[in-house]
Amino acid sequence: VADFCGIVKLNASAKVIWNKLQNGATKEELVKILTDTFSISEEKAREDVEKSLELLIQREMIGCE
Repeated sequence: VADFCGIVKLNASAKVIWNKLQNGATKEELVKILTDTFSISEEKAREDVEKSLELLIQREMIGCE
């Protein structure tokens, strides 16, 4: 994920996360989706989810409940 003057460009995994968040996916569901979609380890998927969510929260694009 890169930030260009307020524009956020999503990589492939961040795009999947963003789209699934719009449907109300949980953090655990996001991890499972990434492992299935990209054939990556659960550890790597969890790391990607955490980083993506952190950035989206920092940019106030999503909120936590």
